[in-house]
Amino acid sequence: MTYKIVFSDIDGTFLTPAQTVSERTKACIARHADTPFILVSGRMPTSIRTIRRKAGLRAPLIAYSGALALDDGGAVLFDKPMTLATAVSLREKIRSGFPEIVSYTFSNDDWITDVDDGTAALYLEKETTAKRPLVGQPEQVLKPTDPVHKILCAGEPETIDALENGLKSEFPQCTIFKSQARYLEIMAGGASKSSAAAALCELYGVDRGDVVAFGDNFNDVDLLRFAGTGVAMGNAPDAVKAAADLIAPSNAEDGLATVLDSLLQGK
Repeated sequence: MTYKIVFSDIDGTFLTPAQTVSERTKACIARHADTPFILVSGRMPTSIRTIRRKAGLRAPLIAYSGALALDDGGAVLFDKPMTLATAVSLREKIRSGFPEIVSYTFSNDDWITDVDDGTAALYLEKETTAKRPLVGQPEQVLKPTDPVHKILCAGEPETIDALENGLKSEFPQCTIFKSQARYLEIMAGGASKSSAAAALCELYGVDRGDVVAFGDNFNDVDLLRFAGTGVAMGNAPDAVKAAADLIAPSNAEDGLATVLDSLLQGK
């Protein structure tokens, strides 16, 4: 089978557990440089650009779990934001019903938080981008016409489960899912990794049957199902593996490079 495009999640998939791009992965990408390799993540664009540069990639990127796709020069290829008014309503519901939840709001390359705390989500973005968040309320920081690409909620798993159930019933127009047990992501309806991937496939003139995608967590499931060949990492939860066509070794074992070389070697 001939694969014409590769989509890959970042954390838990493309990166090692130490949050680095392995030399074997870099070499694999270089060997198959004629096949577009597109990073897909819940991270913000600046963060993805940094990782893309370290990997030696020149290709579009998909940020905010599919709410925004940009070409190599930063031009918008796909944009599915929610309005600021919807984001404010969501945050009011979160604050009133779940005051223990910490939430972050993302708009293009800006990120806004109630408090600049030490949670893992903030730490990863700070380490990768060398940027600090804007502290305040989105309605105070953003203009009414500014897009909101994602709200990320962090808390204990049981609280995140309750929040997810409550928000899904009250905001059916939004895409809401857990990216990890402690993280809940909220985007506009129609924003997903698979919808952004479909837009880029149309741009490249590629049929979904010629797509291979890699992922390791719940927000990758739609992408794995969209691809002609969906590959779950060995470190993925069983429910994610069940959505895949193939299972790769873990990200600690260069699973992506192992499977990608196998799939593309006959190209």
